[in-house]
Amino acid sequence: MTDASTLFLGLIAASVVVMALLQIAALIFLASYAKKLMAVTEDLRREIKPLAAKVSAIADEAQRAAALATKQVERVDALVSDVTRRVHDTSAALQSIVTGPMRQGTAIFSGVRDLIAALLTTKPDRHIDRDEEEDALFVG
Repeated sequence: MTDASTLFLGLIAASVVVMALLQIAALIFLASYAKKLMAVTEDLRREIKPLAAKVSAIADEAQRAAALATKQVERVDALVSDVTRRVHDTSAALQSIVTGPMRQGTAIFSGVRDLIAALLTTKPDRHIDRDEEEDALFVG
């Protein structure tokens, strides 16, 4: 082998050693970075766990409040429906109480008025022809 070959072989060997050292340094750097990343992940996990529990508790409370509100709305709806029905029944009863005697009284007064009118118009000198009455009603 010649001196040039030995020199090139030495350069190749030195390059391989430098590359191996760089790869070992990169692996050490990546391992330390991975270790730091795992620590940060664990810290986040520890901090998020109580927060997730609080969010879950808040969601459960909101669900319970919504259920209670729904029950209250249903109760109010039933109450309003009941009050409306009772008011309607009461107004119908009052109307029948008031209008029944009014109709009877009106009927009695109409009967008395018709009787008086019949008694007053039965005079013999007061006779109306049918044709005159029809002519009086004709408009033209």
